[in-house]
Amino acid sequence: MKKQFTGAALAVLMAAALPISACAADADTSNKPAAPELNRTVHMQYMNGYEDGTFRPDATITRAETCKLISALLTEKSAGPDYLFTDVDVSAWYAGAVRELVGFSLVSGYKDGTFRPDASITRAEFVTILSRFPHNDIGTEKRFSDVPSTYWAADAVQTAAAQGWVGGYKDGTFRPDDFITRAEAVTMLGRVLGRQGDAVMAASGDGIRIMPDVPDTHWAYLAMLEATTDHQYESKDGAEVWTSFDKETTALAEGWHNIGGELFHVNAAQQFDSAATVDGLALDRNGRYTTGNETLDKLLTAAAAKTVNDKMTQPEKLRAMYDYAKAAFGYLGVGTIDTAKDGWDVEQAINMLQNGKGNCYSWSSVFTHLARKVGYDAKPVVGTGVSPKGSESVHAWTEITIDGVPYTFDPQIESVYAARYGEQYDLFMKKYGEAEWGYKTADAETPETPEAPEADKALTALMEQVYGDKPYQSMVQQSVLYDGMSKDENARPLSWYLGTDELESQIAAGLASESAITSQAHSVVLLRLKDGADAAAAKKTIADKVDPYKWICVGVDPKNVKVESVGNLICVVLDNDNAETYIDNFKAAAQ
Repeated sequence: MKKQFTGAALAVLMAAALPISACAADADTSNKPAAPELNRTVHMQYMNGYEDGTFRPDATITRAETCKLISALLTEKSAGPDYLFTDVDVSAWYAGAVRELVGFSLVSGYKDGTFRPDASITRAEFVTILSRFPHNDIGTEKRFSDVPSTYWAADAVQTAAAQGWVGGYKDGTFRPDDFITRAEAVTMLGRVLGRQGDAVMAASGDGIRIMPDVPDTHWAYLAMLEATTDHQYESKDGAEVWTSFDKETTALAEGWHNIGGELFHVNAAQQFDSAATVDGLALDRNGRYTTGNETLDKLLTAAAAKTVNDKMTQPEKLRAMYDYAKAAFGYLGVGTIDTAKDGWDVEQAINMLQNGKGNCYSWSSVFTHLARKVGYDAKPVVGTGVSPKGSESVHAWTEITIDGVPYTFDPQIESVYAARYGEQYDLFMKKYGEAEWGYKTADAETPETPEAPEADKALTALMEQVYGDKPYQSMVQQSVLYDGMSKDENARPLSWYLGTDELESQIAAGLASESAITSQAHSVVLLRLKDGADAAAAKKTIADKVDPYKWICVGVDPKNVKVESVGNLICVVLDNDNAETYIDNFKAAAQ
């Protein structure tokens, strides 16, 4: 098993070797041995990752880290001076390395007696250290536009270019005063050491190191893998071929981990899993969870990066994703989705994350994938939602089975009803039958549709008068209501329209006009009661029991529920925009 580093020592080995500061005092080379050769033979790990397995390729490196790194690669040792610097404690983790590099005149301090161990090092300083090691002088005509001959490190930069250690940028610059990154450092040092990496082993080796923040598409991936892996090798046709390597372990606990927005799994051997399916979640060759859709993967990673971190427990991450799903999106009645289509949930999740609005299908899809992004094998479920008053309608939610128990999650209902009606519900992680709202999975069989009765002509004409010059803005669907409709297994019960089935035997004729899109709330119902029926009592019953939230995904503000009667005619209106107008039209037309 590979050795582990923690604390300061870990940070040291993680850092890339970088050069002396331009402001440092000139090194006193009198009576000091020349710099020895670097170890180019043994392909040891000379840089390590951090405790979470990351490499942090864009991070800079300090002077202290530089000394520790370089000293580990020396083929000879130097005792160095007894006295160091005013800011280097003799017990510091890097003190011995500083003494060694000073002893070889590779680095020096500043005129004020300090070394400034925590200062980051520039690209020019890095190549300055590299140029002090033994090498064959090679001339080159290559020049960088931002490194004039008068620049303090011009000779070192020219040496690095001639040796092929550096190539500069596409614009012809070297950017000598930029702080060097860890990725740049291992790339340069790998060229100095003649260590190339093995692309074939990197792509196919069982147990090859996973760096959570470095995919194998990173420009310096092979250089970073080469620097962080102890391995044996042989040279074939000028290429480095790994014959074996030490499998790297991580200090992370077994289980799921969110790092930089990505999801990874650590197995019992303390290694990152890759190119596998764990707990129903697919991991790619870089160990990252993937939906199989690149666009959705990127959107989920961005959402996870700003919502969760690996200091949270997994249940805390799930709760955070749920709260994010409640807060980040708004409702848009976009109609029924073809859930028989493969990948419908992926499409809906992408639309929701990109546009910020959707219906219950969108919400169930996006939360399902957000939950999967923190290590839960969630799935979207399409079935029947049941309001607190018992109304039923098509609805979608998320289901997660935990320890063998299926739980429902419905951020859409919580979000919409709190924002529109000020009503608070707790629909996070509820067993079926436990929440205020109910959830039923779809029936396996659909009964045959009986022949529907004809609509009453007088009520049809009255319905047109109720709408008047303000017809509903979207498509409506009309349904005939009648005594005996409860026997029609394929029809919605009367309670859907009125909140109760008690009045069915009193109906002589009825007509309902509702939004054809179930995710939009609108309903106008006209009833003609049988002779002798008590219209006033029926009106009161309907007013008490009609359900403004029967659409489940969305509802009508209770103040926009209107019930009125004229003689044996009753009009029930649920509409957020024109309820008063429709009732006035009814009263005028029914006189």
